[in-house]
Amino acid sequence: MKVEAPFIHLIKLHTKYYLYDVNSKMIVNISNDLFDFFKSNENIKAEIEIPHKLEDEVRRLLKYDLFSKTDTGYEIEYPQGTNLEEILNNCMRIMTLQVTQNCNLRCKYCVYSGSYSNRVHSNKRMSFETAKSAIDFLYAHSSMTTSIGIGFYGGEPLLEFDLLKKCVEYAKMKFIGKDLSFTLTTNATLLTEEIMKFFVKNNFFVTISFDGPQVIQDKNRVMADGKSGSFETVMKNVEMFLNKYPDFSWHVSFNAVLDPTNDFSCSNDFFMNFETVKSITANGVLVSTDGLKKELEKDETFSIAYEYEMFKNFLCSCGKLDKIGSKLSVAYIEQLEKLVAKREVGIEKNKKFAHPGGPCLIGVHKFFVNADGNFYPCERVDESANVTKIGNIKSGFDFDRIRELLNIGKLTENECKNCWAFQFCIQCFRSAVDGDKLSKEKRLAKCKSSKMNAEESIKDYIVLKEYHSKFGEGLRGN
Repeated sequence: MKVEAPFIHLIKLHTKYYLYDVNSKMIVNISNDLFDFFKSNENIKAEIEIPHKLEDEVRRLLKYDLFSKTDTGYEIEYPQGTNLEEILNNCMRIMTLQVTQNCNLRCKYCVYSGSYSNRVHSNKRMSFETAKSAIDFLYAHSSMTTSIGIGFYGGEPLLEFDLLKKCVEYAKMKFIGKDLSFTLTTNATLLTEEIMKFFVKNNFFVTISFDGPQVIQDKNRVMADGKSGSFETVMKNVEMFLNKYPDFSWHVSFNAVLDPTNDFSCSNDFFMNFETVKSITANGVLVSTDGLKKELEKDETFSIAYEYEMFKNFLCSCGKLDKIGSKLSVAYIEQLEKLVAKREVGIEKNKKFAHPGGPCLIGVHKFFVNADGNFYPCERVDESANVTKIGNIKSGFDFDRIRELLNIGKLTENECKNCWAFQFCIQCFRSAVDGDKLSKEKRLAKCKSSKMNAEESIKDYIVLKEYHSKFGEGLRGN
């Protein structure tokens, strides 16, 4: 019995063996013998002769369309790329305005702190004329959209509260009849009763950048003098906000930057148990290493504590524990649900286009306008690199550049088509930015870690699936 050389990835998980079939996107449990056979023949590209003792098992798998012939005749192209102009001209629904590049804090891990290449704080601010033009642009490109979201970003956007008020009033006048909401990311040191009242009145969703207990918050989130901590100011303002507007608490969330040199348990206990914050949604993100000038130090105890609380989250999602271990890591299980559990399973016949995951659809998922009125895919890009600029308020979209960034997989087309982790890749164009160009070599340098993360995601999915996990369902409420 012969079969096509299978396009699969083999996974050993404790005492069990699995394969991921790339073409059908199925994950199946297989015998130790079949695992060993495929492992010993994984470099063979021609037909494979199946040993007699494994034929029955292989026949069962063939009934589910596994081991089908690999189709590489498709083009690497973003799924909605063929309708790009139509989508961006009519269906935009979100925009983030960089109202200032200045900040009253000097967080040591901030991408504008000087610890990262090219990005630093400045006194540059967005004029109302620029903001107004950006809002007009969003209005002109959202005729088919019923819900509109406008975000305010910095630096620290509350340094420009007067500008915010003007933008909100103008947007409310412009988008009459549409569901309009506003978002803002702030360090909360400048919150006043006037600002809080304004947020409540105008349907704001407020993300507060806050790392936890004083010993951790004041280590990295220091005032502009580089010495004074921010914990007491933030806590006073947050307590005032939540006490004055308790019904508004579901509009508020915390974003904690997790420094791996800190005690994760200390941060976690704070967000889980401290009275003022324990009922508020909190997300944790690791310190960014993209563009970091020197290697980030790590403490093994941080990883141990983080993984332990993640394990408790797994137990909770499987109904084995009443309460999650950490709000700061719930997002991982939610991402696992989206990336693996809800993947589309089955052979896609005669597909013309496909693209590895990673890029967001600009203007629908993300869209960033900096203080000068230049357009970028999102607020996380390095706006000092010309290759990331996708237009401006005067000339509009640069569709050629947008296609180049969306279709970043074309840069590594052959490697992507032959990669088992195609479905699970989360690399966007940022991984390929090298000065003012996109580098194939730089993108490929991230592939090893991408594949490792993909395999770990599949392993975690298998464990959760076998223990009847509900994944992200209800975890935020625990």
